[in-house]
Amino acid sequence: MSSSPEQTPRTIAFFSPELVNGGTQRHLLEVLRLIDRTRFVPMVISAKGHGPLGDAVRSAGAALVELGLGPSMVSRDFWRCVREATSALRAHRVGIVQYFEWRAGTIALLAARRAGGCRIVAARRSVNKERGVQRWLADLVVHAADRIIVNSDLLRPAGRAGERTDVIPSGVDTDRFRPTAERGDAKARLGLDPKTPVIGTVGRLEPRKGTAVLVAALGALRAAGRPLAAVIVGDGPLRDELARDVAARGLTGSVQLLGDRSDVREVLAALDVFVLPSRTEGMSNALLEAMAMGLPVVATAVGGNQEVVTDGRSGVLVPADAAGAMAAAIARVLDDGAFAAALGSAARRAVEERYGARSMVRRLEAVYAAAAAGETRALAAERAALVAAPELEGADPR
Repeated sequence: MSSSPEQTPRTIAFFSPELVNGGTQRHLLEVLRLIDRTRFVPMVISAKGHGPLGDAVRSAGAALVELGLGPSMVSRDFWRCVREATSALRAHRVGIVQYFEWRAGTIALLAARRAGGCRIVAARRSVNKERGVQRWLADLVVHAADRIIVNSDLLRPAGRAGERTDVIPSGVDTDRFRPTAERGDAKARLGLDPKTPVIGTVGRLEPRKGTAVLVAALGALRAAGRPLAAVIVGDGPLRDELARDVAARGLTGSVQLLGDRSDVREVLAALDVFVLPSRTEGMSNALLEAMAMGLPVVATAVGGNQEVVTDGRSGVLVPADAAGAMAAAIARVLDDGAFAAALGSAARRAVEERYGARSMVRRLEAVYAAAAAGETRALAAERAALVAAPELEGADPR
């Protein structure tokens, strides 16, 4: 007996800009891990090629196409990527396309239109800070979609696009990211003194992440005579500049630039304080992972950070680009063990109650099903409520 359309899994192609160890990519890996394979068959199309997370995508059981887009979007190479993406969509009989970021989104939109039969879902996970043509394209790929998913109220587009937008906060695996009593051992594995306070952050090394502000705050703490160590996880265009800044501030022996890491949980386990120094932010996976680990966090009062962190209860919020305020907040947490423990406990509870990965994926599945069926947002909201209502983190409603 043949399956009805409702019983036939729909293939979803997730278009990612590249497979580096960033928040968007870790979010995608959670979706691949938890999506209901009886309803959806995921595949990943990466605009760039040979990313370090390619093996993780394959290990999650998803087909992977790496397009190898070069540095220019205005080139024959770009159109080669569109053709290859079109062929992949046809070969895998893709019914739903979801994309992140404007470069991947531009390729995905053109390929989906050429392949035919695809419903389009756009995901926006950070504030659009592009300029000129790039800003126009970043907005175009969102507004051209059948459905839009954002991870923070701040990112909901205005006008009619907002009417087909669902706000689905980022989710974290609270079984994997959980408090640990092995901080001293975790420090030792990183070559750190178990008795020295360790401050850390995770994020791409680019201007909007504000890592240079954290380095300035660390310099102020060192100038005040505080013993400390710091680890910075991530890579990006500012790596060399940050390394020079670390050296200029006399922090070379205290601050490690670890680059991209696949063992983020093990790094977080070594921290006494997690800092998110972003200048702009949607909803940070790194922040949620640190909070799930029960770490006291210091974050800038921007974007989705303000939705996640309750200042003085589940973390400390400071202004963006304020190294002095950041240093003072870090010092306060390090000096008051009871305060730090209370922040960490409240952070863990907040993530368990509101930001579990299973709940996030169930809500995403409701949007995918609605997009495939061409439902209105109002009807889709009713469907999502029915899916999400009975769920407790750790339970599987399938």
